[in-house]
Amino acid sequence: MLKAFLAALGFLAVVSSAHAADCQYDHSQLLALDYKAFDHDGWRPLADADGCKQAAADLIRDYRQAHPDLSADDRRSLIWHEGQMRAAFGDYAGAIPLFSADNPDPAMRDYAAATVAFLKHDKPALLAARAQLLAEPKPEGWDEAVAELKGSGEMIQWPLNLEVVDGLILCFDEPYAEAYGCRQ
Repeated sequence: MLKAFLAALGFLAVVSSAHAADCQYDHSQLLALDYKAFDHDGWRPLADADGCKQAAADLIRDYRQAHPDLSADDRRSLIWHEGQMRAAFGDYAGAIPLFSADNPDPAMRDYAAATVAFLKHDKPALLAARAQLLAEPKPEGWDEAVAELKGSGEMIQWPLNLEVVDGLILCFDEPYAEAYGCRQ
């Protein structure tokens, strides 16, 4: 269960190195992919291409609309990634409702609150969300799942996404696309 959760967040994803040329792609073909293929080889290569974050966000939106039968976890993952793509090209107004979508995981709600606070340029709210994230207890089975991943080279620490939130704080006056990757 925890592995599926981590995979849905993209921690176990292997991102394709293929890039879309000039944001061109076969829309129908990508919408026809199953979720796993779409998540790994559909929107991510498009998002990695220069200047294609908006095209990737729109593709994710279209995929969600074309697949009403997605599991709740898969739908939440796509909503989150669409929000990240929208924020990355500066559409904060479009990203905020996506980041604010309901999520049953308290740590993800805290991460979302931190991200929304950053996008709203509300540093006190960002710091409060960080404190809340730090206060979240590890989920049951966390240590065992992390121990299983050690052989794969993955280094995952609790709470998830704390380094991203710290980067948003460190690079508070930068655009999201830069602050998301900001690290000390």
